[in-house]
Formats: sequence, structure tokens, C-alpha cells
Amino acid sequence: MSEGQNRDRRRTPLGQLTQAVARLAGAKTADEVVDIVRATARALVGCEGIAIIRRDGDLCHYIEEDAIGPLWKGQKFPMSACISGWAMLNRQTVVVPDIALDPRIPYELYEETFVRAVLMTPVRRDDPIAAIGAYWAATYEPSEEEIEVFEALASATATALENVRLISALKDAVSEAELVRDELRHRVKNAYMGAQSLARLTLPSELGVEFNGRISALARVHELLDEKIEDNARIDLRSLIEIELEPYMMPDRQTFSLTGTSVPLQPMRATALGLVINELATNALKHGALSVPSGRVEVAWMVVGSELNLLWAEMNGPPVVESALPNQGSGLIKRLVERQLNGRIDHVLLHAGARCQVTFPIEAGSLRESVASSRGVGLR
Repeated sequence: MSEGQNRDRRRTPLGQLTQAVARLAGAKTADEVVDIVRATARALVGCEGIAIIRRDGDLCHYIEEDAIGPLWKGQKFPMSACISGWAMLNRQTVVVPDIALDPRIPYELYEETFVRAVLMTPVRRDDPIAAIGAYWAATYEPSEEEIEVFEALASATATALENVRLISALKDAVSEAELVRDELRHRVKNAYMGAQSLARLTLPSELGVEFNGRISALARVHELLDEKIEDNARIDLRSLIEIELEPYMMPDRQTFSLTGTSVPLQPMRATALGLVINELATNALKHGALSVPSGRVEVAWMVVGSELNLLWAEMNGPPVVESALPNQGSGLIKRLVERQLNGRIDHVLLHAGARCQVTFPIEAGSLRESVASSRGVGLR
């Protein structure tokens, strides 16, 4: 088949309809949909003009046209006074081979135009929102094939407009969510600043400086996690633990020991695990190893199969009261592990100190990235 024959084949009504449907599927705005229909409709049925009519309450608004002579672009007519309104009200395609013989045609509107025959089909047949009209300069009765092609274009137009509506609704929802997120960020930042102001006003100078240092560290943790979540970037487990524990580190002694491989986590998993680490550290500061100068905490983790095992072990802390476990945030930690991480937890208070083992599945990408550095690393 020659190149010229290939071009002729692509110009058949079916080929043109396929191209038009594909373009409509990618339209992002209602104006883009209208432009595509305007540029393709005439060629599909070989008519001398087309018009795109939008339903505007009880009116038909002729919003666009492509014709050998002017039609009614920009004008509005009552639904009951034009053939496009009849097609939308009756939810069906209408064929008028000779406008002079059809009482539904307001002949006075057509006298100064070239139009002598009409094909009109509604857009979204169940609940029409628009119509597409084809016009011929001589009396003409379109074939069944031409009618089907024109109705297929109208159906694709309806789908495209619905897609545009959904895209617009989604953008509005995203914009609203972004406003809520920004408001939440602002409130959280204000809360940190308020806590620091109260500390300066109510605490002794030395304690106030230490307290404000920890508040600043917590604010940095929140900001980093927020940025990672917004960018949907993975967060390395060691970095997560380090920023979560930074507010609890003492400049004059080695309080924490961290042992483990590099494991990248998805933002939502990192957020949940970060809350677990923060809760464990808060409990240790109130009741456990971080409440005394001699206390130490070891955090170790490793990948086993498709799961991550993380151990939090406190030592050299004050005497442990086993009955205190329910009061040390264990309920929140359990919910975070089981519901957010889909994992399991073993949280016990031994004589030497609190021990908490968290196990949860991790995604394949994290497994691939951590396997190279996982050999020879175990929980202590």
C-alpha cells in the first residue's frame, strides 16, 4: 500500500472518529473539549457546518460553530423554540432532511443562513447538557452510518466533559486539602512557639534553655517529616531515629546506641514508626532510663525476610515497676504498630529496664535497598 493510500485510509470517518475520541479522552478543560469537537465534527459527516450548543437553564446557548457561513454563535434561544432544545428535551437524535417541511424548525431563524438540512444529537443522552448540530446547504438525509458516527462523537464528548468535571472537582479538593494542611502547619508552629514562650516565662533560666532546646528539636523533626511526606520521598530509618531522638540527647554523655542497616521507608510508615520512637523516648524520659544520668538506650534493627525487626532496650535506669507498663503509653504504641504498620509488638518491663520489639512488613523497594548492608547485623 502506497503512502498516499495510507493517508486516504486515515481520513475515513472511522479513523477520524477514533482520533477525535482519543483527543477528547485527554482533554483537561471544557474549552479544550469544545475546540476538539469544533475541529473534527464537520469532517465526520461531510456537512457544511456544525454548531455546539450548551444548555443554559431553559435556554440553548450556541457557544461555537464551524461553517461555510455564519450561524448563531453567541446567541441564546428558548429550549422550546429551536431544534437543539427539542433534541435535549426529548433526549434523542433528530434528523431534518428539509427544514421547510418540519414544524419543529423556526424557519425565520434559518432564512438568512445556508442551512437546508439538519442532524442534531444531544450530549449525555440520559440528562442532556449540550447538543451538537450538523448542517447541510441542500436538502439531505444522512445515512445510518453518519448518524451513528455523529452520536458516537456526542457520547465521547459527554465522557470528556464528565472527566473535566471530575478533574476540576479533584483540583478543588486538593486545593482545600492544601489549605487545611497549611493551616495545620501554622497551628503546630504556633504551638511550639507558645510552649517556648511559656518556658521562658515560668521556668528557671537553666531549665528553660534546656526545655526550649528540646522544643526546637521537636519542631525540626516535625518540619522534616512534613517535607518528606509532601515530596513522597523515602526516609532512611537511621535518619528517622536520629531526628526523633535528637531532643532527648545529652551533650555531656552518650545516651543512645544505634545499630542497624540502611532501610528506606515510605513517608506514612516513617511517620507511624517515628511516633512509636517518640512515645518510647517520652516514656523513658518520664519513668525509665532517660530519667537518670546513668541511663542508656540501645536501638537496633535488622531486616529478616520481608520484615523489619526493631528493638528498643533501656538499661541503667531506675528500678522498674512492672505494673507501670499500662501507664507508659503502651496502648498508643500498640495501636500505631498494629493499625498503622500492620505489625506486632512485644513490650515488656524487665528488671534491667523496658524492652520493646516492633516487627512489621516492609515494601519490596526497601528490601532491595537494604539487603546489601544487612549482612552480619543483629539485634543486641
